[in-house]
Amino acid sequence: MTKITFLGTSSSIPTKTRDNTSFILTHRNKYFLIDCPGSVSYKFLQLGLDFTKIKNIIITHHHPDHLYGIISLIHTQAFQNKILNIFSNNPSVKIIKKLVKLFDLDKSCYPLINYFNVYKKTFFIEIPGLKIQAIKNLHCSESFGIKVFTNKKSFFYSSDTSFSPTILKSAGNIDLIIHDCTASKSFFEKHPSLYKMHTCSLEHADYLKDKPNIKLIPIHFLYINKDEESKVKKELKKLKDRVIFVEDFDEINL
Repeated sequence: MTKITFLGTSSSIPTKTRDNTSFILTHRNKYFLIDCPGSVSYKFLQLGLDFTKIKNIIITHHHPDHLYGIISLIHTQAFQNKILNIFSNNPSVKIIKKLVKLFDLDKSCYPLINYFNVYKKTFFIEIPGLKIQAIKNLHCSESFGIKVFTNKKSFFYSSDTSFSPTILKSAGNIDLIIHDCTASKSFFEKHPSLYKMHTCSLEHADYLKDKPNIKLIPIHFLYINKDEESKVKKELKKLKDRVIFVEDFDEINL
């Protein structure tokens, strides 16, 4: 079985109920952690999962809300895990290596870290029943989303990105989009700089209205205005049951 468990669904600014965006892809009892903010080990314990079994981490870009928890995660695995694989891009790897050295996490009691550039191969992860491909997005230097292929379904996770039909088309045939949906159009109009790096909910509604076979999971919400959630849901209402609103710790089976 393959499933997604959301550890966080907020943007860089968390709320009382939503932490920064990240999720676990579980495939045949293997964990693949996509982005690493907050206390991942603590969240695993809340879910009844063994955080020492995290051996594969994908970091989609180098912004703090996507990697600041990785130092804590490595630290909690002292004497418990021998190897940790980090799949990312050059800017992210440079930062992680500096942090590992700064906090003395390269000692023998900590996992040996292997770094893999996601752009070196078409599929940077390829195991029975699962393939993962990096697709460049429009956010920051070398940032990327991922297309995930399983035996039954495929999905695209955009990570943080400006909206781009070209990127979505490059993902090919997909059953599900997990996409940056930072705020409503009205919020973007008040803060137009967001258009350069993120996506508003109305852009999703317009793009998917004539694509009945694709479902959307909006994510990375910037709910700093109390009525922002209702505005986002209103703009996506035309997609009806093709929108799945998730909260932290929700699970989706693939």
